[in-house]
Amino acid sequence: MQEQESYDETVVQISTSGCDCEEAVAELWAYLDSELEPIEAARVKEHLDGCRDCLEEHDVEVVVKKLVRRCWSDEEAAPAELRARIHATLTTIQVREV
Repeated sequence: MQEQESYDETVVQISTSGCDCEEAVAELWAYLDSELEPIEAARVKEHLDGCRDCLEEHDVEVVVKKLVRRCWSDEEAAPAELRARIHATLTTIQVREV
């Protein structure tokens, strides 16, 4: 069950887990990429299950990801060294944020 709060004609859905629209949308890409911790993913999923607006945003992002994947699927993969450097940089950024 979700609560609704209204601010100046804007309705904000808050799930029972406490995840609101702002948090759900901010975490959407990480959720789609399975990068959230299980408890955070569950919070976002619960919110999406009860919030039509955020679920629509989710669906749009899924389509965008599919289009990007399709557009780049015919391209040659980046060299292994470059992929390793990017992965190391992203891992370092994630560790620093925690």
